[in-house]
Amino acid sequence: MKTSKEYKESLQRMRPNIYKFGELIKDVTTHPATKRTIAGHAQIFDAAQKAEYKDILTTTSHLIHEPISRYLSIIQSPDDMIANVRMKRLMFNLTGTCTGGRCAGFNAINAMWATTYDMDHELGTSYHTRLQTWLKNAQKQDITLAGALTDPKGDRSKTPSHQCDPDLSLHTIEQRNDGIIVRGAKVMICGVAASNELFVMPGIGYKEEDKDYAISFVILEMLKI
Repeated sequence: MKTSKEYKESLQRMRPNIYKFGELIKDVTTHPATKRTIAGHAQIFDAAQKAEYKDILTTTSHLIHEPISRYLSIIQSPDDMIANVRMKRLMFNLTGTCTGGRCAGFNAINAMWATTYDMDHELGTSYHTRLQTWLKNAQKQDITLAGALTDPKGDRSKTPSHQCDPDLSLHTIEQRNDGIIVRGAKVMICGVAASNELFVMPGIGYKEEDKDYAISFVILEMLKI
């Protein structure tokens, strides 16, 4: 598991891709617009190293059988749910802020864990297996993970496929042998400046004609060349 120093270094190794008022932020750990959210997230890594908080902030992975951040774990029992509540309450008390680069990612992982499991059993797909492969690596790397949920949406009385602009919700525009190409946007992404990766989630209330919008994937860590 990372220390706060190693966490900040992992962000500094990433390719800069965040802008503020037209300016490219080259180092999110030091820029005035982002350094405080990084500091808040860094407190989680510091706290996980302390004996009094270790049982709250860490657990043993059922996938890699090693200690991991509870933010990258799967809820398997009522006790796990209670532990999650205790962890988030503790971190609000310690940091005094939202640490969306960890808690939003935790929610995304667990939502898609259950969803992909059901899909594989009902449809014969391999989404759950692929999610497991990604999560094992995420746990080993102890990444921070933001969740991208909210689309611009436009006229909220209409579903995505009936909007005047199809890009008001993120959607697939091409399927290829090596993956997919998407178009559109996500807004209000909590903790993205403090995150190594980004878990994209679909909206809700989709109908059959909105199937291209029912898409979920992870944007992996992009390192400097």
